[in-house]
This record gives sequence, C-alpha cells and structure tokens, in this order.
Amino acid sequence: MLWNLLTAGIFGTDYYIKKKINTSEKKNQKCLGGRLIVRNCHNHGMMLGILKNIDKELLRNLASMVLGGAIWEYIRTSGEKGTRISKLGLSMILGGGLNNYTERRRKGYVTDYVSLNVENPKLKKVVFNVSDLFIFAGALLWGGREIFSEKEK
Repeated sequence: MLWNLLTAGIFGTDYYIKKKINTSEKKNQKCLGGRLIVRNCHNHGMMLGILKNIDKELLRNLASMVLGGAIWEYIRTSGEKGTRISKLGLSMILGGGLNNYTERRRKGYVTDYVSLNVENPKLKKVVFNVSDLFIFAGALLWGGREIFSEKEK
C-alpha cells in the first residue's frame, strides 16, 4: 500500500507542476538563488531529445513497452520479502514513468521545465522534470539492489 501511495504522490506532484508550467506566462525564471532555471520545454522525444524525429506512434509504443516491463517487475516482486529497496525504486520509476507516459499519450510530448544554471553550455541545455528525477533515482535504487543483492540464484 505504501508503495502505491508513493507512486500516486509522484504522479500527482509532477502532474500539478506541469499544469502550472503549461498555463504560466512567465518564461525562464531563476530560482533557488539562481541555481535553477524554470522554463517550459516540450520534449517530443525521449530523454535529452533522443528519438525526437521518429514516428510518434512508434515512440509511444516504445514507451508502453518500457513502462509495461516496470509494471510487470513491480507486480512480480510485490509478494517477495526483503525487497524494500527494489520496491522503492520501482515505485519511483512507475510514478514518474506513468506521468510522462500519460502526458505523451495525451499531448504527443512531455513537458520538461527545470535546467541547471551552470557555466557549461551543453549541461545548461539539459531540461528535465520531477518525473525524470524519480525515474533516474528509482532506476539507480532498483538496479543497484538487483546487481548487489545476495539473492540465491
């Protein structure tokens, strides 16, 4: 139950932020002492704009398969004991993944809105959202747990 609430919380938080970003008139606002830039960027591809020039339906299907794999793993491990870190990671992946997937299905793009205000121009161009952060952190937790666990094979 806790994991489902976490997934829903991540989904709802980023949904709310994206709604505010998409209806705001403000552009390129600095926050956190100028360390972050909040902007509205519509990403028609995957992470870092990868695959933005491929067929939109193919991209949606690819996202469906990846998300389906995460859902399957979440269900598969739901009854296992000693997998809290895996469940935490998968819940984070699902919360962010479901949010990005839902927006991609409805609008054909994912709203990214945060970038780092740094000197490096390549790094400054990277724009992401809260869901992306949870997907990344969740993948590290889940993958790390799977790689370094002492499970018997």
